[in-house]
Amino acid sequence: MTPGVRPRWALGAWPTPLLRAGRLEARLGCGPLLVKRDDLSGFALAGSKARPLEYLIGGALADGHDAIVVGGVATSNFCPAAAVAARGAGLECHVVLPGRPPAPAAANLALARACGAQVTFSGGPRDELDERIRERAGELTEGGRSAMAIPRGGATALGSAGFVRAARELSEQLAAAGHDEARIVLAVGSGASIAGLLVGAGRMVGPWTVTGVSVSRALPALVPHVDRLVDGSARLLGLPRPPPSAVHLLEAPGGLHGSAQPGHRDAGAAALLALETEGLLLDPDYTAPAFGVALRQLMEEGPPVVFWHTGGLASAISSYLAASARASEGGS
Repeated sequence: MTPGVRPRWALGAWPTPLLRAGRLEARLGCGPLLVKRDDLSGFALAGSKARPLEYLIGGALADGHDAIVVGGVATSNFCPAAAVAARGAGLECHVVLPGRPPAPAAANLALARACGAQVTFSGGPRDELDERIRERAGELTEGGRSAMAIPRGGATALGSAGFVRAARELSEQLAAAGHDEARIVLAVGSGASIAGLLVGAGRMVGPWTVTGVSVSRALPALVPHVDRLVDGSARLLGLPRPPPSAVHLLEAPGGLHGSAQPGHRDAGAAALLALETEGLLLDPDYTAPAFGVALRQLMEEGPPVVFWHTGGLASAISSYLAASARASEGGS
């Protein structure tokens, strides 16, 4: 196989738009704020998850696998996207989730099942999920299948390749818009997206900085995890490692996993502002906290800021439905 070139199973409609948030800028009195609309990737409701899945599915097919095993929480955006992609590629998909089945079932989980994914619950904590994924893949392989184990969120060197490609996409769009620098803000869950973006940005012209807002891992665990992904992705693709100064990692202001701290309420206000001005749907536990950080950077540090909208539409809609139900119950 040619160094730096990996099999890719096309899923998304690329490039996704880079749009200026003019109405939101007018409300805030500052700008420019640009939004990278990976929520419009065009594949199911996968959003940016289509990017790593193109390479993960491509790699699974090239290596002769007939099944994939993925995992995440019940509201994971990656798991249903993997299930849809696997179905289209003729692969069996197994989803391993922590704990026990939620009541009611999450919309994301229902979508995965609708595409034929076989879902099991580990009964254990989320921190042990990658180990459970490997065990499930081993069981399937021992039973005669050839299963590829994919860690949470597709966080592998191969999965990160999707965002290495995305970095060039964004660089070309920024140049066309007349921007020779950018400060990029995105939510970080598994770390595959930011790792690939950093590797890709390392060979782009112009000063880029990337702020990753962690929504699921504490920084002591996230920093070495992202570093390993960056190193692995760079080596896999034959690219240089980016300088450490290119990235800034911080935890979501409202705490991890949607805690009820004041910062989480601020994220809710930011999500409502995005909906009212630009029609952006942000989910409360992932994209909304990152959007709040993007707004803060815009107002405190100045433009240009690029907010990478990674998706999460099913979770966003579920959140609004739950809020509406609570409001109805409170008024009855």
